[in-house]
Amino acid sequence: MPAARPSGQCPACGNRIGPAPFTVEAVTAVLFAAFALRVADPWVLAASCLLAAIGVALWYVDVAVHRLPDQLTYTAFAGVLVLLLASGDPARVGWAALNGLGLAAFYLLLILIYPTGMGLGDAKLALSLGTALGWYGWVVTVLGAAAGFLLAGLFAGVALALGRVSRKSTIPHGPFMLLGALVMILLVA
Repeated sequence: MPAARPSGQCPACGNRIGPAPFTVEAVTAVLFAAFALRVADPWVLAASCLLAAIGVALWYVDVAVHRLPDQLTYTAFAGVLVLLLASGDPARVGWAALNGLGLAAFYLLLILIYPTGMGLGDAKLALSLGTALGWYGWVVTVLGAAAGFLLAGLFAGVALALGRVSRKSTIPHGPFMLLGALVMILLVA
């Protein structure tokens, strides 16, 4: 099979592969600027920006193929953890990591209850999101997770009402997890 041309189009059918040019970069730059305005601690800012950068990539991948790659979800968790540790408050990082583990366990429970509702990638993503949210406390972690579910429900309801999806359609949950968490961090930072 021939490789994709630098134009970003499929060599076989000519359709665009991935988002429009510079979309990923523009969204990432906006998130970096928003975090820079809200987060004072440089290490927490670095952790937030790392999560945003990987999160934007995860967003586009999940929308395109309904997958959250392990290489990105585990990198996000490890990176957030290491950068928060550099902030010099190991006790707070410990509580943040427990929030990440707790949120991941919650998602894993949801997957066990209803396996077709979510994938393991969502639980793996919850590790980094829960850790980043947990830096601000367990209430923020719960609110960030709830915001993701609320946003997903609103999107599904509107898309269903507009006829864009059916009741049997699958909608990736990762983008809504990310949006809920990133918005919550921006609100409380």
